[in-house]
Amino acid sequence: MSRYLLIAALFTILIFQQKTSSGRYYLPDDEQAVVAETDTTDILTVFSAKIKDKTVYINWRLSKPEDISYFDVLRLDPKKKEYVKINEDRIKKDDYFEKSSTADESLIYMYDYEDEPERDGVYFYKLRGFNSSGQVLFEADEIKIGITGIRNFKVEQNTPNPFNPTTNITYELFDASFVKLKVFDLIGKEIATLVESSQTKGTYTVTFDASKYSNLTSGIYFYKLETDKYSEVKKMILTK
Repeated sequence: MSRYLLIAALFTILIFQQKTSSGRYYLPDDEQAVVAETDTTDILTVFSAKIKDKTVYINWRLSKPEDISYFDVLRLDPKKKEYVKINEDRIKKDDYFEKSSTADESLIYMYDYEDEPERDGVYFYKLRGFNSSGQVLFEADEIKIGITGIRNFKVEQNTPNPFNPTTNITYELFDASFVKLKVFDLIGKEIATLVESSQTKGTYTVTFDASKYSNLTSGIYFYKLETDKYSEVKKMILTK
């Protein structure tokens, strides 16, 4: 290889592997993709995260997985300052979505997990692999990824539902906002305005009393929570 070709090859490697001071690689063709440097074990070859449609897709690959039984995906809890498991069920070794062979006939297993954060922010993830006795075989280096564009509130399903004549609507604001909470009938006609004011960050519960509106009949109604950034509509059922 000539000197000029060698320089070009080294330059290409530097472009596609921009390593940060934290030891992570950021892929330049997708600013939302992050890959952790896997220097903890030769079992785990890739541990990465990517955002699409407000969902974090966590992927990992394994070689020599003979002793692996299951995995846990962990996310840093900013309040507890510790990593917490986020998968409800065990992710088993056989839950891979693809398996392939390398040139030396070693098997590569590929896995993924989807996380849907409820609010904007920076999230940290880790991965642990266990044997059948529950012993930790490896723990991946953490990866960090930021997500934006998620609504700035969470609204719960009203309770009770169905209801007669009252029901409670609970919602949480992640930051201070001007809030509108309204009730509509099945054809979109406004029935009531329950909230229309500026509110600080926190959790609120509002009661809707159908007995105050003599013309309401049994059926499906909707409540809409709206801030200056987002809105969400949920269905509720009135029974008389």
